[in-house]
Amino acid sequence: MKRILVYRFSAMGDVVMLLPVLKGLLESNAELEIHLLTQPFLFPVFEGVDRLHLVSVDLKGKHKGVRGLYRLYRQLKKEINPDEVFDLHQVLRTHVLNFFFRRGGYQVNCFQKGREDKKEAVHNKLHKQLPSSIDRYAAAFSSAGYRFIMPKPPLFPESSRDDALDLLEIDSKSTKVLIGVAPFAKHQQKVWGADKTHDLLKLFSEIPKSKVILFGGGKAELEILDQLAGEFSNCLVAGHHIKFTDEIKLLPHLDIMISMDSANMHLAAMAGIPVVSIWGATHPSLGFAPYHQPEEYLIQYTGHEINCRPCSVFGNKKCIYGDVRCMKYIPVSQVAERVGFILGQTLPN
Repeated sequence: MKRILVYRFSAMGDVVMLLPVLKGLLESNAELEIHLLTQPFLFPVFEGVDRLHLVSVDLKGKHKGVRGLYRLYRQLKKEINPDEVFDLHQVLRTHVLNFFFRRGGYQVNCFQKGREDKKEAVHNKLHKQLPSSIDRYAAAFSSAGYRFIMPKPPLFPESSRDDALDLLEIDSKSTKVLIGVAPFAKHQQKVWGADKTHDLLKLFSEIPKSKVILFGGGKAELEILDQLAGEFSNCLVAGHHIKFTDEIKLLPHLDIMISMDSANMHLAAMAGIPVVSIWGATHPSLGFAPYHQPEEYLIQYTGHEINCRPCSVFGNKKCIYGDVRCMKYIPVSQVAERVGFILGQTLPN
């Protein structure tokens, strides 16, 4: 059995986008096993994939700094001794790790991150489609001689709808429509806003036999979600009922997910459900669009009076206007219309 070591540490959405590549690689190459080095809280994303072994990295503890990375290298050499190494992160930490492996005589392959192409797109406000992160991961393996077919969603193991809803204390028999809403993102420039989310939830409250599940984490986000859920009897906050492992089991049973450009967007796409994603400071052409989702599910403001998008690759730059108007100008009706079309529901204006 040939052993491959792959590492990708963060961000969460970028790690999630590894799933179809690694799954496709293993399904197409029966003589292969993959050891994925990543942060342990992300393990649930990859559980159930045959011949995929998950290896924990502790970058804030025993694997911190050059000495910690050397300790990690020695551990990986002893426990795995891979035939090949793939760096799918390309940051300073992985450059150091790559140095140790190459010095030890190992073949190290790196993916092309496309930094210059993305930088040019941001600088010149280009909307030409660049290769997705998933395509770039796949290209690293293709360049190394591997042939494989990328699988279509759903990519998570099958789970019981009744069991998933029991975790949320939802009566599965009386609930006909399950809607997920993930209104947050890592950077504020990618967030539509609590007021607009509230107005959207108000429309969802009129869908018969519906339940709306709000996704978010951390004290500040949960406080906002609690305020929103408190106004509508059909809303509940997932974070009070389930852990991340259970979220993976729940997602395939949602009828739709409404999300910002965030990890929840990618997770829902891997679950194989329709994802209506709302884009502000970032742009899907940079390569971060959700996997196997139609272009018409991507909600963006395209008016001529805003010509500053994308203002950054990751949405981490302050809005030049101060009000994130690329999000502000996306009306609730635009999102509601798309959701209604997907669900086959006529939502009020």
